[in-house]
Amino acid sequence: MKKVMIVMLVTMLAALNSCNKNDQAVPSSQVTDAASLPAKAVSYAVDNYPDATIDYVLLQTNAVATYIAVLNTTEELAFTSAGDYLGNGKQYRGGHHGGDTIHGDTIHGGGHHGGRHHGGHNGNQIPVDSLPVMITDYIAANFAGYSVMHAEYDTLCPEGAVKEVMIGISSSEPLKLVFDANDIFLMQANRMLFSTVSQTVKDYITANYATYQVSSKSEKLTLADNSVQYAVYIRLDADRKKVRLTDAGILVCVQ
Repeated sequence: MKKVMIVMLVTMLAALNSCNKNDQAVPSSQVTDAASLPAKAVSYAVDNYPDATIDYVLLQTNAVATYIAVLNTTEELAFTSAGDYLGNGKQYRGGHHGGDTIHGDTIHGGGHHGGRHHGGHNGNQIPVDSLPVMITDYIAANFAGYSVMHAEYDTLCPEGAVKEVMIGISSSEPLKLVFDANDIFLMQANRMLFSTVSQTVKDYITANYATYQVSSKSEKLTLADNSVQYAVYIRLDADRKKVRLTDAGILVCVQ
């Protein structure tokens, strides 16, 4: 009799536990655009990723992060419903923080947007598996362990038509490599705080763009000959500029 009662109790507890699990809200998401982001989130992206654009946004329900902004570089930024930055969006997909990842893509459970968004909205994108051999060989020889995150065509001053390739390695800030139309390496770009650029660069921006707001992040450009330049991102209302300067504060071009 006691054995029967124990079995019944175990069965009832298992059934109750199953009901509780079924009652839990299931995380879900839908794809939308940057217009859905709170202004605070947009400002954060513009200020800290001025070299990138927002490709699309995942609007999540029943999740720690309400918004995940996916950049054209495939980087992801997670935000709360109020627009406060949380961290790497790949770690906030679904209902919790810290999901497993494979090759940069979060493993998705059922009920929400799964897999990487292939192609994006950027018509300049280059499929990663279609990169020229000269570029892939250069990366393999000089950046062992890095994987290609994103590639696209762009136009830079004064170089003209280029190919930009974003590469990444675990726990490090992604790097951007720039190649010319003939797939010859031109430069490496690293994001950095504007506060740490050379004083001559700061002085030029202050003297010539006093009314503009300077983004928190700039880019350090290390050219093929190892000379250093800086790309400083500034904005005044809808007017946005990228000011490129040598380390000595001499203007290269404005784009």
